[in-house]
Amino acid sequence: MFCFLRKLHKMESTWPHSLQFLLFFSLLFSMAFSKSVIEPCNSSTSCNSLLSYLLPSDMKLAEISTKFNINPIELVGSNNLDQQTSQTLILSAKTTIKIPIQCPCINGIRQSVSTLYTVQPIDTIESICTGFGNLVSPDQIKAANDLDNSSSSLESGQSLKIPLPCTCFNNTDNGVTALYLSYVVREGDSLDSIAGAYGTTVTDLVGVNKLGSPSIDPGDILAIPISACSSANMNLYNDSLLVPNGGYALTAGNCIFCSCGPRNLSLHCVPSALSASCPNLQCKGNNLFIGDVEEELMGTGCNVTTCLYRGYVNHKVLSSLSNTYRAQCTSNHSNPLSPSLPPSSIGIPSVHVLPSLAPAAAAPFAGHGFGSGPTAVQIASSATVSTRTSNSAPFILVFLLALMLVFIPFDPNVYS
Repeated sequence: MFCFLRKLHKMESTWPHSLQFLLFFSLLFSMAFSKSVIEPCNSSTSCNSLLSYLLPSDMKLAEISTKFNINPIELVGSNNLDQQTSQTLILSAKTTIKIPIQCPCINGIRQSVSTLYTVQPIDTIESICTGFGNLVSPDQIKAANDLDNSSSSLESGQSLKIPLPCTCFNNTDNGVTALYLSYVVREGDSLDSIAGAYGTTVTDLVGVNKLGSPSIDPGDILAIPISACSSANMNLYNDSLLVPNGGYALTAGNCIFCSCGPRNLSLHCVPSALSASCPNLQCKGNNLFIGDVEEELMGTGCNVTTCLYRGYVNHKVLSSLSNTYRAQCTSNHSNPLSPSLPPSSIGIPSVHVLPSLAPAAAAPFAGHGFGSGPTAVQIASSATVSTRTSNSAPFILVFLLALMLVFIPFDPNVYS
């Protein structure tokens, strides 16, 4: 900023003072304010949501799950990491990961308030915001904890509620099941790059976030729809799953591993092999385990038998056989497409999270496809755009105005 003022001073002979003031206040406004979408609500229901978190330093997964007060298994599944090696995995600074959170309705808007933070001796409100990836502002922390706006002092050991952004929008986007990810815009980002990285479109982002124009600034928080798989059409007993595309979930006492995508948005559930005591993983009256498919060549077509996961009750995994008919078999003879292996031999894929400075460096999600449901603009029609103000904005304003008086001489002839 100091260099900017010196350059502005050198150009005063060729630029009118009015233009200098306009440029200055435009820059100041972009520094002090950021936008985020807020979803009004009037129900007590909660939904699954995601945060995009840029690690401020090297961190273990256990540290991240503790910081956000979330289940480590859900964190690992949302990022498609290997459960068996994740306990020792250290993620590098500047790595971007997805944080799964619950998004309840609080005081008429969607926000997450389940995260608590214990103040350390060297903490300031600004450093705490940075530690949470700037997903929260100093003013929001002060409001959530009834802190005095005129003071930023904190006491060591003090417990703070950290309000975090989240949206539900009925967990649909253009008729497709979706989870919404809250993403903090960074330097160099554009709607094109963000849309490309997360498998959506600029039009969709503009509609969901109620943007008046396709322009964004660093610090803005966008709601990004991520296509997902739902168990709604699986008729599960005592179980409900919503898994982001490219992720997985462990359910039924960690006995069942259900993955989503990337080629389609249907959940595929198989035994997980993480729990030693998982009975009833084999369908009755058949040699197929959950997730196995068997084809039988008939005279006029192909009979397909699938062992399906059906739910979990009283520590018992439920399953059933499903029979469908196809005009043609995958092969020319009867065979199981998924071998009937004992559960202990079925593993979980290992996918490493790589450091990324911008969303374009992350692996893209599958596209949304087409649907007959409401459009993104219709879904977000009740959403509002909130302006987040930096708590330090008034001080920045006073300081920079003083600098202007020093470096930019006022010429009354210009305004006479």
